[in-house]
Amino acid sequence: MRGPDFEQIDVLLADKTVVGADFDDRSGGIDAEIRHAPLISGDMIMKSSSELLPQYGFLGSHSTGNVESPESKVFLNTNVPFSAFICGVQGSGKSHTTSCILENALLPSRHLGRLENPVSALVFSYGDFSSGGVGFSISEAAFLAGPNAAFPGHSRVKKITVLTSPTNNAIRKRYERLPNVRAIPFTLDPRSLDIGNMLTLMAVNESAATPLYMAKIESILRDMARESEDSVFDYLEFKERLKLCEFMPAQSVALEQRLGVLESFLDMSGNAPQPKFRPGEVTIIDLSCPFVSANTACILFKICLQRYLQSQASGKMVVLDEAHKYMLNVPGARLLNDYLVSIIRLQRHYGARVVISTQEPTLLTDLIALCSVTVIHRFTSPEWYNALRKHISIAADDKHETLRRIETLTTGTALVYSSNAVLGKTEDGFLIKGDGRLLKLDIRKRVTSDGGQSVMSV
Repeated sequence: MRGPDFEQIDVLLADKTVVGADFDDRSGGIDAEIRHAPLISGDMIMKSSSELLPQYGFLGSHSTGNVESPESKVFLNTNVPFSAFICGVQGSGKSHTTSCILENALLPSRHLGRLENPVSALVFSYGDFSSGGVGFSISEAAFLAGPNAAFPGHSRVKKITVLTSPTNNAIRKRYERLPNVRAIPFTLDPRSLDIGNMLTLMAVNESAATPLYMAKIESILRDMARESEDSVFDYLEFKERLKLCEFMPAQSVALEQRLGVLESFLDMSGNAPQPKFRPGEVTIIDLSCPFVSANTACILFKICLQRYLQSQASGKMVVLDEAHKYMLNVPGARLLNDYLVSIIRLQRHYGARVVISTQEPTLLTDLIALCSVTVIHRFTSPEWYNALRKHISIAADDKHETLRRIETLTTGTALVYSSNAVLGKTEDGFLIKGDGRLLKLDIRKRVTSDGGQSVMSV
């Protein structure tokens, strides 16, 4: 066999590695970087064709320079899967930013940019609903269906479905005060459960210790999986097999408690309405309830997320609203965190956009490192800053100056980091990327109702 032909091998080299490659060769790589950039400057929007950038939504403008110039405006590329991590103290503007991102992906509007194919959105929400819900606030995402008086006649989300704990009627009444919002009990079709979900639901408790009854549970589930011809899980058969087992009194009590929580969410009749996940519509799963722990909520969120990603919706957006309220140091949260990590790594495969909004970045450090956009609103905690510094490019000698910039951010202003953002071109035709930059942005106004404004005394 003859040796290699290096002239033929050179044909396989990437264009950027070929000495003397002309501009047309190089432009193919540049176009790919523009097409997949999560953030794009306004001047790049004007210079690029609709085939290259078919969808985008206005996010905000540079705090310096002429805010009316295209160069100062930054757009979110809604055509490609992306992940965004948004943090800041209460009242700093993180919920506002989250809603602006949702508007960009859901509402076709010339105010915002261009949107040919809206996504469907799934929002997770959970909070303390003790004392009859005193001090409780519903998810800010529900206000996307309401009009904004500053933009009369502007489009808004036509339908929002809120799925709530079956044991919390009060929260459904709060949601249904809003226009175009329908609140119904959250239920699981027993046929949608599988062996993995059952193991998760039955095994995980607050202490992370494996319950004593799990050996028998695993044996039953293993036998059912081996005997099933179509891999469909039969919950009623599972209950019948459980009756044949002998448990110690303490085991029986723990098992009945776990089954009680599970069955409160099961639709045994098969008649309960299920979410449709249609383009341009929002589904909120709010499991705030005195009888649902953060641990259980996270387990159920994970099951819902699996169902959502398996749905036929072509464009998907997953939002963790106020994640610090449920992404705690509990086993269910760790399971959800691990699943989100896998989704973000495979986001192009799923066609998924993931948005995480939280006050507490130290609980979600695995996710920060993977997110393509990090939005930092005002906070003062050095611990929070150190958690972010480990995962985004901030010069070591710039520590105190950057923290000072974060501390002095006004409400609605943020420092944004996105290494793959495309912010312009040099005179030589090379892209100006976002790596190593903390971009100061004034987040735009909302075009739908703003339910997150602070309550004033006067």
